[in-house]
Amino acid sequence: MAQRILVIEESGPVVAALRRHLEGAGFRVDVETPAGALEGIEPGTYAVAVVRPEVTGGPRLLDGLRRSDPALPVVLLYHDEEEASAEELSADALLVAPLSRPAVVSLCRVMARVRAQTLRIAELEKERARPAAAGIYDYEFFKRLLLMEVKRSRRYRYPVSLALVAVDRWKEVSARMAGRVRASLLAELLTLVAGTVRDIDLPLHYSEERLLVFMPHTAARGAQQVASRVVQRVRSHPAKLTVSVGVATFDGEGTMSFSSLVRAASDALERARTSGGDRTAHAAGRPRRDRVSMA
Repeated sequence: MAQRILVIEESGPVVAALRRHLEGAGFRVDVETPAGALEGIEPGTYAVAVVRPEVTGGPRLLDGLRRSDPALPVVLLYHDEEEASAEELSADALLVAPLSRPAVVSLCRVMARVRAQTLRIAELEKERARPAAAGIYDYEFFKRLLLMEVKRSRRYRYPVSLALVAVDRWKEVSARMAGRVRASLLAELLTLVAGTVRDIDLPLHYSEERLLVFMPHTAARGAQQVASRVVQRVRSHPAKLTVSVGVATFDGEGTMSFSSLVRAASDALERARTSGGDRTAHAAGRPRRDRVSMA
């Protein structure tokens, strides 16, 4: 679906130029009068608003747009540089005549990306603020956050680590329990792990008896220490369980995929289990580098 641009302008030639440039680039352009815009717009309808302050009342209109959709980027349109005053009107960007196609299209594309990123950050912050048992996060939130963290780690070259925690001899343990008891035990274990890891670490339920802990800004040594604390804490639990933990680290160099990081941690987990369990193991070497993917 084409992104929609709101144009608030009364000059026919200016509207025609903007429509020609933007619609030729794949945008959909809606033209509104200042009075109509002040009646309010539906939040999320538009990617960008282009406003001519000279004929629209300036601050009053901008305040109305902000109230209707606080995340909407506003671009002010001026005849010349002397007329421009974006800082005074708290706009996000300027367009100054003459209106060339590259300037109009590139600016609107940038503003649309700014809006998308603003909404994504707001969504993640909202999910982070949702009530969660002892800092436990849901898997969809985790996937989005991990993708962003991996991209940041590549850009700023800081490490991230991931640990898979699994109950030893789970088939034997679970065979003696009713379904409700198994679910309660796993929930208790997840809460225990969440209370053991650091505030910056993100724990979640990954599969039936496996928990996953994502550790941003954490190199191999720090991740191993976190994993060891988890093993020790579970060992002292009244249920007399033990766990094995597999750890994998991405050092921030090159590229990699979520699946390769999980696969490396899973391989390390199996080594810990086959060595007797109740221990940790770190992935040998660096996980295979691949393009960033959530596959």
